[in-house]
Amino acid sequence: MLTPSEMKERTLRLVKEGNYIQGIYNYCDRWCERCQFTTRCLNFESGKDAPDSKSPELWDYLKNVFEATMLMLNEKMEEMGIDPEDIEKMELPEQPDPKEHPLYKKAYNLSFRMHDWLQKNNPGINLAANDEILPGIKEENSSFYDSVEIVYFYNFFISAKIFRALSGTDDSEPDEIQTDSNGSAKIALIAIDRLIAGWSILMVNMMEQQDEILQFLVTLAELRKQTEMVFPLARKFVRPGFDG
Repeated sequence: MLTPSEMKERTLRLVKEGNYIQGIYNYCDRWCERCQFTTRCLNFESGKDAPDSKSPELWDYLKNVFEATMLMLNEKMEEMGIDPEDIEKMELPEQPDPKEHPLYKKAYNLSFRMHDWLQKNNPGINLAANDEILPGIKEENSSFYDSVEIVYFYNFFISAKIFRALSGTDDSEPDEIQTDSNGSAKIALIAIDRLIAGWSILMVNMMEQQDEILQFLVTLAELRKQTEMVFPLARKFVRPGFDG
């Protein structure tokens, strides 16, 4: 495992030598397995040596990543003549708590409702069992399997991105498009769009659960509309690499 100093030097070297799209990882959906821009993503390249999520070395790795980041940050502040102690003494203005915003509460509660439903119903398990008996069924119903992956992957993603979007709402002008809040809200909206499509296909394949799934779809549609109202410029945000 690389030391924090070695991680820092590697990152600086990659930035200098690589042909990476600046900031592309800030507004992506983190689904690297399905992304066509991994060769242009510094975050993906830097994380190739990361331990598996179940590895006992993961926390040591994350600790080193944090320390490497702080090394680079401190060096940058020194170049700019900024004293870290002055930053610690700064009094930041009070910001509204995103957790108390109705939009975040709605997304958060919906994520857990969908999670509980997925835990209870395990969509895809029955077809997976049949696939051993009837080879090819997975390929014949690939849209169902893709949809199962989508609803699992984006389930908690939307509330996390809405939280981030709400965290920066006071940092920009009302008519400014290229802000972190709009970028975070846009990827949240994209995830909501994909969840609506995924749940719709699940509903067609699981008619006995139609009423419950329909409730999720209604709430997702409400959440999408409310997110667009809180962040009216989010859809216009241009994500590096993906939109331009």
